[in-house]
Amino acid sequence: CSGGPARMNLSFQIIVICHFSCNLFWTRDLSDVSSGSRVYQGQGSASTRLGGSVTLPCLSAESGVVIWVWYKQVPGQQLQPVVSSFYTDVKHGEGIEERRKAQFTVDKSDTSFNLTINKVEASDEGLYHCGIFWFSQFYFGDGVFLYINDSATVQVQQHYLLDPASEGHNVTLNCTVVSGGCAGEHSVYWFRHGTPGSHPGIIYAHGDRSAGCEKNPEAGSSTQSCVYHLPKRNLSTTDAGTYYCAAAACGQITIGNGTKLEISSKKFLYTVAALGFITIITIMVVVVLLWRKCCHTGKETFLVS
Repeated sequence: CSGGPARMNLSFQIIVICHFSCNLFWTRDLSDVSSGSRVYQGQGSASTRLGGSVTLPCLSAESGVVIWVWYKQVPGQQLQPVVSSFYTDVKHGEGIEERRKAQFTVDKSDTSFNLTINKVEASDEGLYHCGIFWFSQFYFGDGVFLYINDSATVQVQQHYLLDPASEGHNVTLNCTVVSGGCAGEHSVYWFRHGTPGSHPGIIYAHGDRSAGCEKNPEAGSSTQSCVYHLPKRNLSTTDAGTYYCAAAACGQITIGNGTKLEISSKKFLYTVAALGFITIITIMVVVVLLWRKCCHTGKETFLVS
């Protein structure tokens, strides 16, 4: 489709009128286009971020418009019908998935047919044309190109354990996933890297998100923080290692810095206690021997004098 307002030829009009009268079936050929000036789409570009919403305006000064249409054009692809209105009947194009129809809404009046896209996805980027059928002619606006800012961000925060855990005790590892600019659930996985030279292996999927998620009002309504927990019960020395939390969200995988779990063995504690006891006994023996030697030396000095 060439730039500038457009008007289609008579043969195309007949095809479109027939298709619209038959459940608003779409035609996808905008050949033989000439210029006109009946439809205004505002600025030539608009932008939003993943998961956000955007409204594309479509205005006409003409009255009595019966048919309004929105088409999407992606370079190298055919025109894709988005939504149309025939009097009060509004229908989506065949290419719009059922799950997304509620995300493409229109605000219609006698002189406007504004398209709003909610929960924007990367595939929504493209050139959008709005058109009207007025006095046996179709007219299209200049089009507006919708840019999708891929500003989705995911942060995985893991906290350090201040003290080593004891064998036989319990410990809970925490992972906070902060995401913004995208919608949908997270998939969270835990990996453990144990002894040097061993390969990290998945040990837990998704985690226990008992703390839930909360929106961050300061960072925008699409930014949320979710807390995941990995409980470890009845620890043994084989549980020692570095635990990594990985989040699959916003079309990417982000891995945290890891939490190092050190475990003190009971045998080690017993050994430390035994060494401590032996050290104390040794010190006591040395003190007694020094005391006896000191006292014995003092007596000999007294007898000589």
